[in-house]
Amino acid sequence: MSGMEKQSRLLFAQVDHLSGEVLGFAIGKIMEEGACNVQVIPSVTKKNRPGSILIIDVPPEQESRVALFLARELKVSGYHRIDATHVFSQVTFLKKSVTISRNGSSLNLSCEVKVIGDPSAPLSLDIEPDTFRREIARARTFGFMRDVSKLWSAGYALGASFENTLVVSED
Repeated sequence: MSGMEKQSRLLFAQVDHLSGEVLGFAIGKIMEEGACNVQVIPSVTKKNRPGSILIIDVPPEQESRVALFLARELKVSGYHRIDATHVFSQVTFLKKSVTISRNGSSLNLSCEVKVIGDPSAPLSLDIEPDTFRREIARARTFGFMRDVSKLWSAGYALGASFENTLVVSED
């Protein structure tokens, strides 16, 4: 994939004394100190204890801030550094009309779509999970065929019909 590039550093730091809650807090703080991304890989230390390896993607000019946090707050006495080039494509979020079709029926929705690449000739289009939850799932415009009669008899979904609702069958 060709695209845009920026210089970056990957820092590898081992932590073997943090609970999951503290690790989650630490990731947020590392991001606040200037990291672009933090990945966590479970590991087993040389003393056969559970641990984690943090892979921290940081701009070179922010490394010292992140390193200070690692030493002061996480008690990390050292880390590995790899100079890297981050290659990436343009990412844009656009409001798009999306059509869901099945068995000759279709439903048109308008929602935010993640566009990777040039929006006029995208490499990829995707609806992010957060967007799905916020703009589609909460609309309650779909359901399972097996639940329709139960919902109607219980007094729910009375405004729903097969014309305004996406109904999913067992097939």
